Amino acid sequence: MLNHKLLATSFTFTKVNMKRLQFIFLFIVLSLLGCEETTNSLYLDKSKLVEVNCIHLNPVFLSGDANQLHKSLRNYPELYENFYTRMIRAGEKDHLSNPNKIDSFTIPKLQHFLNDSSMKVIFKSIAATFNEFDDYKEKISVGMGNYSDIFNAGITHAQIGTFYSNFNATVLENDHVIWIGLDMYLGNDNDIVKMLPPNTFPNYYKQKMDKKYIISDVFFSFLMTHHFNPMGDELLARMLSYGKITYIMDKILPFESDENKFRYTKDELNWCKENEEYIWRFIIDEKLLYNKEPALIDPFFQEGPYTKSFGPNSPSTIGIWLGYEMIKDYVDNNNVDIVELMKENNIQKLLRYYEP
Repeated sequence: MLNHKLLATSFTFTKVNMKRLQFIFLFIVLSLLGCEETTNSLYLDKSKLVEVNCIHLNPVFLSGDANQLHKSLRNYPELYENFYTRMIRAGEKDHLSNPNKIDSFTIPKLQHFLNDSSMKVIFKSIAATFNEFDDYKEKISVGMGNYSDIFNAGITHAQIGTFYSNFNATVLENDHVIWIGLDMYLGNDNDIVKMLPPNTFPNYYKQKMDKKYIISDVFFSFLMTHHFNPMGDELLARMLSYGKITYIMDKILPFESDENKFRYTKDELNWCKENEEYIWRFIIDEKLLYNKEPALIDPFFQEGPYTKSFGPNSPSTIGIWLGYEMIKDYVDNNNVDIVELMKENNIQKLLRYYEP
């Protein structure tokens, strides 16, 4: 068993502002454990598959060689800057390009980081948990193929990378690569995850540090980066804006479980379905639908143990799920494709067919 001093490293675990850094750690994309069908059954049209190239940096971390880590990360300058300056807080941006500082400061800092006993344990745990990545790669290939087909994007290749984020990021897009912080998916039963400081990583968050959410996280992050179009600040507009993104996910990931697409458990998703009318009635009665007050509407989208006003049995981010239901009812009642849907910004028109 790990002792409680293991994580007492000078490189403090920090939870950065994911929106500001575009480290989107809400939602997004795959259940390898819960998916019963084989990956071959996902290949509805092999000609539409996207070739996925995987860059695995975790073996470099595990090697303990700071020079090799520096050399590898220099190929991805955006990721390197985020990792060095924000995730491990080792120094400033110019340390990565100034030859004098690289030899006298950067490499020694990286070596100190890699030599830390707690880091070595974490790197080994990641290697043991993710000893193969083929299933993820294949499902990302299918999802990207479906996305390219729907949007006529002509995508033939995609770059995916895995790395260690020092418990700062699930998925982020840097250097035209979608990077996955595998440390954020070790599982809540992992000894390292159990010892993460509860003030920064409360239990509800640790419960969602599960690799079954990797694929949904990948695609939610990708779609938020490339397609999110805020239609307004009021609750309804925000719900519909997120609803469009999750509706696209539903179409490009038909093999993924519904609960994983929302980062829910089955019980949490069932609660939403069983209480949909109650949620809607509360919003109407409290006159929240067109409210723009952040203190009142932000709780509908924030990750937490539950959604404020709906009690401890409710899941968080109910606003995103409800937005999906609204968009789904609109599409089901209108002859529109996803491209047309994304262009429609009339919130009254999008709401017209919703029936809780």
